[in-house]
Amino acid sequence: MIANERQYRISKNAADRFREALSSLDKEPHPIPGVHPKFMQAQRTALQSQLDELLADIAAYENLKAGAISSISIGSMADFADGLISARIASGLSQKGLAERLGLKEQQIQRYEAERYSSASYQRLQEVAKAIGVEVRKEILLPSNATNLAGILHKLRQVGVSQEFAFGQLLSAKDIAASQMAEPNADNGRLMAKLSDTVTRVFGWTQEELFAPEPLSSPRFAGASARFKMPARRAQGTVSAYTTYAHYLASVCLLAAKSIPIRTVPIDAEVMRKNILDAYGYCDLRSTLRFLWDCGVPVLPLRGAGAFHGASWRHEGRNVIVLKQKSAHEQRWLYDLLHESYHAGSDPERLTHETIEADETSRERRESPEEIEAAQFAGNVVLFGKSEEIARACVSAARGSVERLKGVVPGLAQQYHVEVGALANYLAFRLSWQGINWWGAAANLQRDSEDPWLIARDIFLERFPFGEIDKADRELLERALQ
Repeated sequence: MIANERQYRISKNAADRFREALSSLDKEPHPIPGVHPKFMQAQRTALQSQLDELLADIAAYENLKAGAISSISIGSMADFADGLISARIASGLSQKGLAERLGLKEQQIQRYEAERYSSASYQRLQEVAKAIGVEVRKEILLPSNATNLAGILHKLRQVGVSQEFAFGQLLSAKDIAASQMAEPNADNGRLMAKLSDTVTRVFGWTQEELFAPEPLSSPRFAGASARFKMPARRAQGTVSAYTTYAHYLASVCLLAAKSIPIRTVPIDAEVMRKNILDAYGYCDLRSTLRFLWDCGVPVLPLRGAGAFHGASWRHEGRNVIVLKQKSAHEQRWLYDLLHESYHAGSDPERLTHETIEADETSRERRESPEEIEAAQFAGNVVLFGKSEEIARACVSAARGSVERLKGVVPGLAQQYHVEVGALANYLAFRLSWQGINWWGAAANLQRDSEDPWLIARDIFLERFPFGEIDKADRELLERALQ
């Protein structure tokens, strides 16, 4: 969802790049020598899917800005945050304007909207609605048996599984088309059965729970919990539906990867950098991904807002990394990948382990010694072991001023022969430990590059042993990678 003019401009530029990429792909000879046709088709499908998603977001934002919408429908309380954001845009109110009405800083509104108001109190939500000037009218529906597809979708929305997600990730376009052809005027019984089977597989709710009148409980790594011994605090806590879904896909990756030999993942920055350079000659995102796969660590790239920014899980001594970053900049993905690889390589004697990354500005990440160690490790790998030396030089050149820092970073990066985006990311992490949010400035210092999600996706397709998993799990993974 596009929330402001900056995101709108970025989305427009990204859409233009996707159009150019599709045009270039269509001009390639078919088939391309040495490239499997299915791989080319998967690449084109992924590009078209991303372009369609961007165009839909752009059109929705333009309609809101044009005042073409007089009311906003929400399917559940889970949709309330998106409704507030849409209402703000439709009313012509910027994030800065809303902040001024509430007596807050603009960054606070940006943070609220980025995390879909998950940290806002009920009173704050009321204040936001009043400041925007919207009137909320919503029925309270009493529990009823989920006797049809609409009933199941309603129950899923209550626990954070949207219809868009259900139809886009849990079901395939082929499933939906086949059902509509077979039962154009029915309650989609075939589609309901397929959805309920997939939901049970991924989230672990029983068929009885799914069709009962009572609301579903929040997922607890559900279906995957039989395969993983998770820390007690995590198993007992409430986690988001998307995190449970990601964890299930991670469990599928680990089961299939048993055929891949395991090597030690270095947690010494100098050793990590040397190993990557020795193997591939360059320390970039592509070479680091391949090195981790060489170590027997599958790296699964996902898309989707909220829930988490990255994760690593370990089962029976084998690691998997999940990357999920909104940034379209390669250096940011490389930093996150190295950060997660540190977690994957830590405490190798422990057979089970998990790390789920919250937002970079969260208190958990600022105050966790392990998070700070992982950030320093990533910084030293990309900055030749001189992260603190270069950071101090930046602070000195800026004369201790955060406002001047952005201006000195490019020059210092050139002086030390490091990537400006890598240095900006490290400084943003470093400043976050002091409670300073410098991520916006760091993002503005990134250089355009190839889509990092596509880089990670393509290497996953090259390396992953799809033949080791069953058809249903293979289809789930393929949809996640489109």
